[in-house]
Amino acid sequence: MNNLALSMLSPSTSGFPPCPRPSKAATNAAAPSGDASLCAFRAHHRAGRALHANPALIPALAAVAEAEQIHALLVKSGVPRTVSDVQASTSLVRAYSRLGRVCDARKVFDGMPDRTVVTWNVLLDALVRNGDLDAAWEVFVEMPQRNVVSWNTIIAGFARNGWAQEAVDLFVEMTVAYGLAPDEATMVGFILAVRDIGLLGIGKSAHGYVLRREFSLDGALGVELISMYTRCGSMGAAHSCFLSVTTKNVEHWTSLIVGFAAHGQPEKALRLFIEMRRVGIEPSGVTFVAILNACSHGGLVSEGFKYFDLTRSMGIRPMIQHYGCLVDLLGRAGFLKEAFNHASNLPEDPGFVIWSSLLAACRIHGDVEMAELTASKLADAKPSHGSSYVLLSNTYARAKQWEDLKRTRWRMEEHGVTKKPGLSWIEEDGSVHSFVTADKLHMESEGICQMLEDLKHNLTSAAYEPEPFALSEQL
Repeated sequence: MNNLALSMLSPSTSGFPPCPRPSKAATNAAAPSGDASLCAFRAHHRAGRALHANPALIPALAAVAEAEQIHALLVKSGVPRTVSDVQASTSLVRAYSRLGRVCDARKVFDGMPDRTVVTWNVLLDALVRNGDLDAAWEVFVEMPQRNVVSWNTIIAGFARNGWAQEAVDLFVEMTVAYGLAPDEATMVGFILAVRDIGLLGIGKSAHGYVLRREFSLDGALGVELISMYTRCGSMGAAHSCFLSVTTKNVEHWTSLIVGFAAHGQPEKALRLFIEMRRVGIEPSGVTFVAILNACSHGGLVSEGFKYFDLTRSMGIRPMIQHYGCLVDLLGRAGFLKEAFNHASNLPEDPGFVIWSSLLAACRIHGDVEMAELTASKLADAKPSHGSSYVLLSNTYARAKQWEDLKRTRWRMEEHGVTKKPGLSWIEEDGSVHSFVTADKLHMESEGICQMLEDLKHNLTSAAYEPEPFALSEQL
């Protein structure tokens, strides 16, 4: 993040280009339902009315289900190329997109002699939803005109598909280079990207802008802010943001529960879950994954199975993630044989994540026999991944079985398997610095190593002993 972006997001300034406050009341007339639109369209068509003069044409296309048949009628009748033709074609692009037929949507788009910014936005959204970010970027670059919706679509698409830094860069370009004021949808995508990179300082400034603009936190924006704070490890700020939400939905509650579970505070996660149910919010399947994770991190075996049973009793079908939490719960608690049997009898393939978490538990508890069994399962799930070999060799090292360790390493070399190095990062002045083991590529690597040596010398000479501290209660 450059200095320009940092100054733009400074809490001491307005943060973004000046813009009017959102309207408190904006009501639209209720649109007719899809069935009603189709009935009206058929009635006018049977009466012999020309398609371009049929007032129900555009609403009928929005009904999606009959879009292909109406499209055929449009082609056969040769609708004149008027403004209504652009609107009809745009509706066709949208209808095919909603049906998941992006190729057909693109064909209609390419055949249009005239297009509006709305037409371009509909195609852009279709490509983003389809996960084709390269094609979406090409369309975005080609657009003769863009509005805030165009920027929102591409920023959110990048942020949701792992292109977080690109999303942040686009946000800066939108606000600084083009002077456009972000709306609620813009901030949802931007905060999602900030969360994934770990830019807590920028996230706080974005939160300040949201408050100044008086954007509502009752929807996705509030959820993303809570999630951003929890992902960045700032649970106090996450809890404060949660309390500031006027009308909380299940996603707000779940985001905070996920944070407490991930940061080793299972009691708070369970307490929050109980409070959520007390106020009448029904948990979702994702909420139960968070609760089961909390039980796993807290070693609460009986509570974990109780909540798993509650999942079923509430009519929520357990997914592989729920079963995986039970395997992790048993493994962390030392019930390795039970965890292995549970994983081996799941209704679907446990996959890489479940087997690797169980192998890690085997390493922690020093159970070589179970580690070997689990490592074979993990190798079957992902033979080219190095974690099964590394975790197994670490288990052998813990048990001082050096020959087995050497054999595992040799096997790893024979198969050409390498382990990706661990990565750590830190944010400084809005920039994220990444490091790997024995990293010499960072431009300040010599200075960093020298400072670590100085710290080591000072701590050794001072006979430093860490002082314990207690976390303050947030709930």
